[in-house]
Amino acid sequence: MKLHKKLMIVYLVTILLPIVGLTNYFLNQMSDLIIRYVSDSYQKILVQSNNGIYYNIRFYESILDNLTVSESVQNVLSEPDVYREKGVIIMNREISRAVRFIQAYQATDVESIEFFSTSPDVMSDGVYLFPEDRLRRVLGLNEIPDSKFWILEQYDGKYYYALVRPIYSIGEFKKIGYIKLTIQIPSVTYVQETMGNKADASGSLIIADSKGTIMFNPDTDQLGKPLPQEIVEQTSKDRSSESELNLQIQGTDYVMWYRKLQNVDWTMYLLVPKASIQSKVNEIRQTILTVSIICMIIFSFLTLLITRQLTRGIRRLHAKVSRVGRGVLSTSRRVHVKGDEIDELDRNFDNMLDNLRDLIHQNYVEKLERREMELNFLQAQINPHFLYNTLDAIKNEIDMDEKQTAIGMVVALADLFRISVSKGSNTIRFEQEIDHAKCYLKILEIRFGARHTIEWQIDPQIPSLYTLKIILQPLLENAIQHGLKGMAGGNVTVIGELTEQAVIVTVRDNGVGMTKAQAETLLSDHSPSKGIGLYNVNSRIRMYFGSEYGLSIKSEPGNGTEVVLTLPVLEGVEHV
Repeated sequence: MKLHKKLMIVYLVTILLPIVGLTNYFLNQMSDLIIRYVSDSYQKILVQSNNGIYYNIRFYESILDNLTVSESVQNVLSEPDVYREKGVIIMNREISRAVRFIQAYQATDVESIEFFSTSPDVMSDGVYLFPEDRLRRVLGLNEIPDSKFWILEQYDGKYYYALVRPIYSIGEFKKIGYIKLTIQIPSVTYVQETMGNKADASGSLIIADSKGTIMFNPDTDQLGKPLPQEIVEQTSKDRSSESELNLQIQGTDYVMWYRKLQNVDWTMYLLVPKASIQSKVNEIRQTILTVSIICMIIFSFLTLLITRQLTRGIRRLHAKVSRVGRGVLSTSRRVHVKGDEIDELDRNFDNMLDNLRDLIHQNYVEKLERREMELNFLQAQINPHFLYNTLDAIKNEIDMDEKQTAIGMVVALADLFRISVSKGSNTIRFEQEIDHAKCYLKILEIRFGARHTIEWQIDPQIPSLYTLKIILQPLLENAIQHGLKGMAGGNVTVIGELTEQAVIVTVRDNGVGMTKAQAETLLSDHSPSKGIGLYNVNSRIRMYFGSEYGLSIKSEPGNGTEVVLTLPVLEGVEHV
């Protein structure tokens, strides 16, 4: 896959996907915010409508309150016999005086004011005063409540509100009749016009009494009919005086807010289809999505141009790397000027090629040096003086007819050189390395006798591990020939410890010791007169395994010498 395509994919994953996620989150939050805002708006409309209708109802109730205590009305209803004698005209005049303060019914939308006497002998004037039976017939009631109430009336195919309340005599406080105001519906619910301007046109305001009879509906055909059963069931479960509910009516989902009117057994219901609310949300969502898509297209196009510009320099560098991959290390250098990171990379690549050529040359030189050191090492293994003395000792033993002793020396010498050669391999098991050192010690013991004690303390896990060959014998040779020189009854201890990081072999003697300066010289100068093989051993270990491994010497004059050999843990030849 081309690099600029990868960059585009990375851009889509790291930039566009978070943008899409954030946009979706923002849309959800915005949707919730809009829904809450719409809900609050409708609730405010419902409260305003509720307050407006409440004030209208209180206005008409105050008219009834004033008329019930009017002196003329009290006289007509309390003394029906007196006014029967006075005549209908006088009675009509008395009642007219009572309702005089209502100068124009048109201003208050009061269709009529009627009084109903509980006296069976009342004389009706056909305008204001009627018997109580007429009220029962008009309202269709068998019993008239003894408290104020509102009811829906219908005359000539048109609906009106009727406000009825009993009238009690002021002196005896007994019921003497009823008063009924017939009011045009819009005069009570005129706030619907204001609500219609604010709310969604698809919303509906319904008013119903405690029996579920619809007292108001924009659709006049619904007046007087019962509320939909869905509304009754939902509100019956909710005992609060106001609430917001979700319901379904005839397959359409609605959000309904309802609130009970004060001092009257009416409840206002505001129903708005969910689709109407969701349409507002969808409109804003569509706008945001459109803007987001346009922005993402523009960003993607700009990213494509930028990635192609970036990869132009990378393609040029790729061609140069391909030539190097084919073995052509000499590349043409451009005149490097200060540029972007790609130019910096190109310049560094050229410098890297120079360094690579230098490293190749240096590695070749180091191989030559290592080969030369190995040759020196092999030469150091065969100390001509040691070999000459050993062979001379064997000759002497043969001359003295000590054949068994001579045979032992020959076998030990053969084993010594067999392990030294080890089929040309530089690595052997620790077990073989220990045997090699013991062969060397056996030859010394045969030649000079057991003048010193050699003690071995090797961790049982160490013999199965691998190491460079011929590293213990030089340490023992140095300890015996230099540390214990001129001493009888000397002691050399070889301690092998295994840790998680290294194999640590310590060769400790109780000889004459040396100064710190002399100890440092042993590892910096490989002159045979100052410790045969120590410098060679230390150099070989560091060359193979790194500077963290090798030899360290601790010594004090008169307190012996301790040479510590640190090696890596090698479980096989392939780990070398």
